Amino acid sequence: MTRTELKQLKEQEEKERKKRDKERVRVEKEYQKELEKEGKVTKSRVIENEKSRETGRFLTKAIIIVSLLLAIVLAIVFLI
Repeated sequence: MTRTELKQLKEQEEKERKKRDKERVRVEKEYQKELEKEGKVTKSRVIENEKSRETGRFLTKAIIIVSLLLAIVLAIVFLI
């Protein structure tokens, strides 16, 4: 096999993997909606992971903002 053929093969595999992942997520969401309609609500890992990532991003931003404000206050206190 040539490098071009290997590259095309890898690209094709990557496209297929992305397509499978997209389909899997779609099916999981549909199944989750069906369970919610039936009253059997369970939390999926995907939803929980998304929530934890959002919380992590929020907390990271909050820490950075508080650190910057603290640095400004300390600079003002020591320079005045």
